[in-house]
Amino acid sequence: MIDPIPTNLLIFILFIFGATFGSFFNVVIYRLPKDKSIVFPSSHCYRCKKPIKYLDNIPIFSFLYLGGKCRNCNATYSIRYLFVEVLTAVMTVSLYLVYGLNVNFFMYLLLVYLLIPITFIDIDYFIIPNEFILIGLLILSIGLPLNFLPIEWIEGVYGALVFAGFLFFIGIIGQFILKKESIGFGDVKLGLILGGYLGVKLSILALYMSFAISAVIVFILLGSNLIDRKAKIPFGPYLAGGTLLALLTTLPNGNNVIINWYIKTMF
Repeated sequence: MIDPIPTNLLIFILFIFGATFGSFFNVVIYRLPKDKSIVFPSSHCYRCKKPIKYLDNIPIFSFLYLGGKCRNCNATYSIRYLFVEVLTAVMTVSLYLVYGLNVNFFMYLLLVYLLIPITFIDIDYFIIPNEFILIGLLILSIGLPLNFLPIEWIEGVYGALVFAGFLFFIGIIGQFILKKESIGFGDVKLGLILGGYLGVKLSILALYMSFAISAVIVFILLGSNLIDRKAKIPFGPYLAGGTLLALLTTLPNGNNVIINWYIKTMF
């Protein structure tokens, strides 16, 4: 019998695994909205165009070792490259700590690995590429019927309708009141995936947390004069944040810490 991998070693392996995917997501975030191949050419400096050597392309380590600069021309890279790699690594480990190493973990990991590039592309371009929506729907169409998620497939369908339907309704109301788009159709399509993963109960929680987080952050940005009242706000990152918060506060028995706290406080 093969001895199980020690927990600390497994966490380290998952951290490196996540950081590696984070490095790939940086490529996707930069190239996909520009209709560039995410495979060719290989990673290269944006200024001198020289290929980045393998030893200079080690996730997290290379950025820190080189000080976020190109070895050849000394061009400076955005700190966000490092942030995406660390975020992906931390989220990978966090999901393992919550769900363990099982099929639920891998299903939720796929969702997180969709949400990370979606978040930063939406921040940069105010779009959610259809490629991510199609991949997410494909994963759900396989995972729900095969019981790869801790909810029944019909619960996933109801969750998708609730999540996407609420966003669509809010978008219509916002369009009527503000006379401009408030919730994009890309957010509605993303809601189908998020609701399909979460089911009805967690979809309601994720929606509540998404709007609460967005309200706090927008209030801070307005108060700091970093944006004005007419600024366009990407909502995809807040949907991702609310969804991740719902997932990471759900216990193995299906109970959610936030929902339990709310019920005990209110009743």
